Amino acid sequence: MKKIVFIFFILFACTSKDTVSVIGSTNLSDDTNVYLVEYVQNRPILKDSTTVKDGGFSFNDSISFPEMHYLFFKNVRGSIPLILEPGKIELYIDKDSIFNTTIRGTISNKEFEIYKKETEIFTTELSSIQNDINNALSTRDSLVLDDLESQFLEMREKLSDYEFNYIKESGDSYISSLILRRMIFERSIDYETADTIYNGFTDYIKGTSPSKEVKQMIDNYKLTNSESPRIGSFAPKFSGPGLNGEIISLNGIESKYILLDFWASWCAPCRVENPDLAETLKKYSKKDFAIVGVSLDNNEASWKQAIKDDGIENWIHISSLKYFNDPIARLYDVASQGVPTSFLIDPERRIIAKNLKSNDLEATLNVYLKINQ
Repeated sequence: MKKIVFIFFILFACTSKDTVSVIGSTNLSDDTNVYLVEYVQNRPILKDSTTVKDGGFSFNDSISFPEMHYLFFKNVRGSIPLILEPGKIELYIDKDSIFNTTIRGTISNKEFEIYKKETEIFTTELSSIQNDINNALSTRDSLVLDDLESQFLEMREKLSDYEFNYIKESGDSYISSLILRRMIFERSIDYETADTIYNGFTDYIKGTSPSKEVKQMIDNYKLTNSESPRIGSFAPKFSGPGLNGEIISLNGIESKYILLDFWASWCAPCRVENPDLAETLKKYSKKDFAIVGVSLDNNEASWKQAIKDDGIENWIHISSLKYFNDPIARLYDVASQGVPTSFLIDPERRIIAKNLKSNDLEATLNVYLKINQ
């Protein structure tokens, strides 16, 4: 009998260690719907739902590795990020301040709270500078924009230094896997360094979804180890979804010269360049010149709002909303250079120049168009 009880205890211990309990208390009204959502390849997946009863709600499930999830509440703006992992997770949600929710109970959520507090000085300042850049874009004051861009890059570098040291020193933290994945997407770390840091992760952290994505990207890089298309080579053919979901291809663009411009709404240098490129485009007929903007955004609303704000509606726009995993960006190996990156393509669909600023672009176009008259 003792042996049976012992075996049952072992089995119970093995199964219960993967159990996660989320216990929330709140001043939201009873019967408010609560949704537990996970993003898979940037798409929201509803994992569970419940309602508020007597000022509380709960979710119970089993999970083997930490994974980021989000809590949404019906008719309440915003969401709460939390990391599901084995253990008991507790949080209090104030209906008037859900963004200030503190999560307690498991190691990854504790580390996440610490990370957010330690990076708040950087993220707050970056947000402020970005707002100033957006406001300055309307005045077209290049001196102010240059100064703001320098401030943005300096603050971004400080945040990157903090995060780089964090992931080097915290190979047992789920937060490190999230940061490393984002760094590779944003191309703020090279693949060789990323590989070294990944190899310093514990086996437990390597089992998480972000780490698996990191491993796949590193392996793909090792297999291809490709360079960006060179000046003089034919432009790789591409196609992708436009603003309304229509498929746009290189073959379908009839303009003689095409500027293939990789950018994103979150890229400050891109946003500074966009209005100048738009002005350059106005000087040429559609028959002679077109700009194809490939956005590395992952948020459709942000992408479309940036197009409107920067006055680039007359570009041809494409985006798969997949960051640096965009198929066209991968085809042109944009990750090795970051954004903005651009390629000028001639009527034979060869690449004749790269990364031209608006003045140099105009001069180059004038020369080639005159030659081909």
